[in-house]
Amino acid sequence: MGSYNNVHRVIKRLQGKKKKQEAQHSDSSHNDSLSPNLEENVTAIKQILGNSPDVRIRSITIPLTKNKKIKAVVLSIDGIIDQQAIREHVIRPLKEEPIDDVGELLDAIQQRIYINEVTVTKALKESLPKVLKGNTLLLVDGLTEGLLINASKYESRSIEESEAEQTIQGARDGFIESLQVNISLIRQRIADPHLHFETFEIGEITRTTVVIGYMSHIVDDALVERVRTRLQDIKVDSIESSGDIEQHIEDHPYSIFPTIGNTERPDVAVSALLDGRVIILINGTPVCLYVPYLFIESLKNVEDYHSRPYYTSLIRIIRFFAFVISTTFPAIYMAALNFHKEMIPSDMIVPVVQAREAVPFPLTLEIIITIIMFEVIREAGVRLPQHIGAAFSIVGALILGEVAVAAGLFGAPTIIIVSISFIAAFVITPITDVTALLRLLFFIGSSLFGAYGLFVMLLAILTHMVSLTSLGVPYMSPLSPFYLRDLKDTIVKFPKRWLTHRPQSIPNKKPKKVESLPETGGKQ
Repeated sequence: MGSYNNVHRVIKRLQGKKKKQEAQHSDSSHNDSLSPNLEENVTAIKQILGNSPDVRIRSITIPLTKNKKIKAVVLSIDGIIDQQAIREHVIRPLKEEPIDDVGELLDAIQQRIYINEVTVTKALKESLPKVLKGNTLLLVDGLTEGLLINASKYESRSIEESEAEQTIQGARDGFIESLQVNISLIRQRIADPHLHFETFEIGEITRTTVVIGYMSHIVDDALVERVRTRLQDIKVDSIESSGDIEQHIEDHPYSIFPTIGNTERPDVAVSALLDGRVIILINGTPVCLYVPYLFIESLKNVEDYHSRPYYTSLIRIIRFFAFVISTTFPAIYMAALNFHKEMIPSDMIVPVVQAREAVPFPLTLEIIITIIMFEVIREAGVRLPQHIGAAFSIVGALILGEVAVAAGLFGAPTIIIVSISFIAAFVITPITDVTALLRLLFFIGSSLFGAYGLFVMLLAILTHMVSLTSLGVPYMSPLSPFYLRDLKDTIVKFPKRWLTHRPQSIPNKKPKKVESLPETGGKQ
């Protein structure tokens, strides 16, 4: 009997807690709604937003019929709204002629406002974040509803070519920090109703606007749903750049290889859309992300699609060998000199050995110090102002290298090998950071076990690359898995007439992209 009473007491206590929580929730939702008392709403706004100098609360008087008047408040954030539009299209129409208050007063006020995007709101706490993003809130005394008026106007820089992705024959415009402008740059190039955009708001504090874009009749629906789900699952305080989104949604966040592409060029983003990819635009950054992204695209450049296929194929082959040279040259030099001297031609071995005799450091330490020195010079050249950085990168490397060799601190062959390795990395700028890490990994394996260690590291990296995916799409496509048709636009590029289908590596619903071309008589 006693145990029964105890259980009954616990149940009653739980029911009491539940009722209390429901009452608290009801009170909080009630406090969140707008009050019919205008002064109470203004006081609540000041308590939430504080005394910030950019918060503008303007009191106005709206004339009604029969010589009546009613008080109202216009809340906006200075600097992110079009003040002239608010004066000309909101305040002036409301004050010029009396408003008939026989019917719904809020509807009559809304009809007087000459701005298209006006929405009705009932909750104060839900309205204030929208005010902070460029909306204007109109509150009227005696009404429990307000109007959110979109008259935002952000300062932005002019459209100009991206410094990181310059081209000779391509377009000269680039994305900027304004999301609306970036969407318009894509709309200018794709006048098709199948181009769809979806908006997300991510970040509990920053409430950053993120937009995904895709061609609904081309893109694979599963890919869109995958991107949409991952963006919705991001629950963080802030999103500050495209890199935050990239690291939150990628399949392999701990890999050194980037599996999400990025660009500052609208034409590259449009090309990605037409291939069946999904693009991601973030408000406040000029970088557009796109998925899926394949490794082979690191060897491509936007200029490739504006040039003849023969020279483009040659340059792509050079880029591939530049990637191999950049990552393996120091490791091969280390293996040859310390483990496999038979690899060095007989005419070269005497000068190389003589150059090493005066050096006080072991070969491993010498190469590591040289690599670090070049990395420091490269980083300093990037971080310094542009007109100083370029000169510093060239002059600093030359002077340090020459002085180090003259002083006998480093051997000339070491400086040459590391220099070639670094210069080759600049040919493949999308993965320069990856080549720097691979260079060290391969060198460590080579310094420990010679050529055997180098090949083991190569095998491990290739195995890792084959296992990667980009939003579910194999990262090493079209090589693994193998798609013969896609080889027309990989290491070599075939003529445009041969590229009649979209890549099989990218899932899509419309494989064919060229229906017919004019006859040329079969001339070669």
